[in-house]
Amino acid sequence: MKTTAGLVFCQSGGCFRMGRRQGCRARVRAGGFLKILNTCREAGLAIILRQPHALTFLTGGWEQMDIAMITIGSRGDIQPFLALGQALCRRGHHLGVAAFPRFREDVEKLGFSFFPIRGDEDRMMKLLIGDGVSGIAYMNGLTALLNRNKREILDDVYDACRGADLILYTFLGSLAYHAAESLKIPCMRVNFWPADRTGDNPMPGMPALPLGRWYNRLTYDLSGVGFSIFTNQELNGWRAGLGLSKWAGRSYRTLSGRPVETLCAYSEVLAPRPKEWGEHLHLTGFWFLEERAAAPVEKGLLRFLENGDPPIYIGFGSMVGGSFAELQDIVLESLKSTGQRAVLSSGWRKFDAAGLPPNVYGVDAVPHGWLFPRVKAVVHHGGAGTTAAGLRAGKPTLVVYFGGDQQFWGNRVYRAGAGPRPLARKGLTAKRFTRALELLEDARLRQNAARIARRLAQEDGCENACDVIEAYMTRFAV
Repeated sequence: MKTTAGLVFCQSGGCFRMGRRQGCRARVRAGGFLKILNTCREAGLAIILRQPHALTFLTGGWEQMDIAMITIGSRGDIQPFLALGQALCRRGHHLGVAAFPRFREDVEKLGFSFFPIRGDEDRMMKLLIGDGVSGIAYMNGLTALLNRNKREILDDVYDACRGADLILYTFLGSLAYHAAESLKIPCMRVNFWPADRTGDNPMPGMPALPLGRWYNRLTYDLSGVGFSIFTNQELNGWRAGLGLSKWAGRSYRTLSGRPVETLCAYSEVLAPRPKEWGEHLHLTGFWFLEERAAAPVEKGLLRFLENGDPPIYIGFGSMVGGSFAELQDIVLESLKSTGQRAVLSSGWRKFDAAGLPPNVYGVDAVPHGWLFPRVKAVVHHGGAGTTAAGLRAGKPTLVVYFGGDQQFWGNRVYRAGAGPRPLARKGLTAKRFTRALELLEDARLRQNAARIARRLAQEDGCENACDVIEAYMTRFAV
């Protein structure tokens, strides 16, 4: 092979030295090495690895890849990324997480870099996951959310992506798609629910009508049209500033004519992989954050758990829509009717802990991985992460959904026989909630939840995702 027009690479620590023939002078980081390999391939230049062990870079032995994680959302969006970050760090990669400022401490205490995204997360939850928000109301809310401080949000996302070797982004973090296109950095979507076209179920958040598979597929098409219209109206000016062409009806599911690689961070145990999906869609299993075995909790909670029958956990996480005073009244009336004990957990909206009856103990955030094994059942809003945590602990589950993908996960729990039919927060009554709490006592639900827990224990979603990421970057490089 002639090498006069080629480049020689020699491995040196975490970097590669690059030069003509054996004169390796310039130093490049891992991501730069990938980009150079790709450029050489397109230009027809020869590539020589002077040391055989340098090939490990291309076969899974990665070193110090800088990965930007862009997540715009609640704790349910950030926590899976923290879990994946733990696994990626064990493989030697560097993580930068872009999220709302309230999550800075959670990110930095794990040793990751933090990039704040300016915005009002409470307002976001009201606009996008309020009572019954879906379809046009969702898109209007997304527009209103972005327009309050559009320039700051767009700049924050772009700055968090610069210098990365790979960009991972959530559904609402799809602004990073445009940054990746401009910066020519490989990117991967991360979905916590099925967001790609299938006849198996409608797009989560869209009306579930009994019209068959054609309708289910149509909901994904309509969702794509909605986001395309949003992009044309709100982001084409930004794209022009990034040196990109107008959106003109493109899809977020493709980039440069190819499908965008996608990590689906949930388990086939609850949501089987649709047969019509392509190989670029990877179901990894749920991503669980490693929590300390003995979390520091208040002594009052410990005494409550020890002195009586196991309680029910009731909490609604990051939800902020509707009247929480009314919701608390419904919960307490139902617990009084059933005689059950409960741990009532406040999230972004606080319950009134004053004057709770003896059978109810009020807490702020307690790690689910510590608390859920100590309760007999869980009641929550139906976020993917909380749903997974409850079933991982083998607990019957009741979902009271507010919006977004929550009804989807509530239906999946119900179909798996691990919980009653999900209830909508909008229109919830004490009578309906009481009946659902009574159904949670069914021994068949406990048996099915325990069966699901055994299957989830056999999965390692974070390690599976790491394998997919490194395999993708290998394919991207050569």
